[in-house]
Amino acid sequence: MTRKKLIIGVIVLIAVVLIIKEVVPNYPYFMVGAPLGVFGINNMDSTNHSVNVQVFDTNNKFLLNKTYELGHSKPGQWVPEQFIQYPENGWESVHDKDRLFPKGNYTFIVTLDNNSAQTFQEELDTWRAADIVIDNNGNLSVGAVVS
Repeated sequence: MTRKKLIIGVIVLIAVVLIIKEVVPNYPYFMVGAPLGVFGINNMDSTNHSVNVQVFDTNNKFLLNKTYELGHSKPGQWVPEQFIQYPENGWESVHDKDRLFPKGNYTFIVTLDNNSAQTFQEELDTWRAADIVIDNNGNLSVGAVVS
């Protein structure tokens, strides 16, 4: 009887340790939500636009160079192609952003329609991302969003 209780106690203890090992690193995400992407692009204009985004880290290491084709907005309608985020399908793991884009300063060079470019520097962390907006007059603005 005592040996049986000891075995059950050890099994329960191992189960508790394994659960804690999984829950503790993810606890902030239960409270605040999933990490934001690196950036989001929103086209509020009534025309289609091409946006090229280049991202560099603190050491000026080239991390990303991607061009997106954004659809135009329609009054009163949500058009999926008018908003894009990176990564497109979210993070595979809640720790991917911290691993691939650790907290630090990043430089974004955003080019609209191969014409006008803006450079933006921002400190990214788990819940901070660059926010790229094309307003209803076709003007480009780049800022930060914090969740």
